Amino acid sequence: MNGYIEEKNSETSIQRALLDGRGAFLGFLVKRLRNRADAEDVLQEFCIRVLTRKDQLRDVERMDAWLYAILRSTMNDHYRKTTRHSRLAVAVAREPQELVADAPVQMARPCTCPSRLLTELRPIDAKLIRRIDFGEEDRGMMAADMGLNRNALAVRLHRARAALREVIQHHCGACCLEDPDDCHCPV
Repeated sequence: MNGYIEEKNSETSIQRALLDGRGAFLGFLVKRLRNRADAEDVLQEFCIRVLTRKDQLRDVERMDAWLYAILRSTMNDHYRKTTRHSRLAVAVAREPQELVADAPVQMARPCTCPSRLLTELRPIDAKLIRRIDFGEEDRGMMAADMGLNRNALAVRLHRARAALREVIQHHCGACCLEDPDDCHCPV
């Protein structure tokens, strides 16, 4: 009972710290990102991370340090994401115009076999692939939902993907495994 009360007090303290510190957190982000819209996006992601990781706070006395560590981590993830997008934009700009003009024809028939063939997998394997690969859900949250640690989830996901690969190969032959952007399978 005492542990439950401490957990509730900790949760309330975290929520209060997020509300009270919103202005300081936003100011910290705006100063570094130099863009209020990006700062607000990062702040929202930060709040979600804090609330999903509230059980990781070990010492309420050090909550400020814990919050700023998560804030810096969230901001760094934002930097990495924007860097990837910039590199992608540069790479697309370098593509020869004839390839860009021909892209709709080249991608006229992307493979949809994997999503259709999920029904041939075990339900748990199909669920893993649907939520992680197709739905892009967070692996940590998925592992927690299933009562697993991240390593056990990774092993199960690896096995589920291998099972899907076998089903695709049996149904499609090698066409979808070699070039999923040019599917010749019967629908």
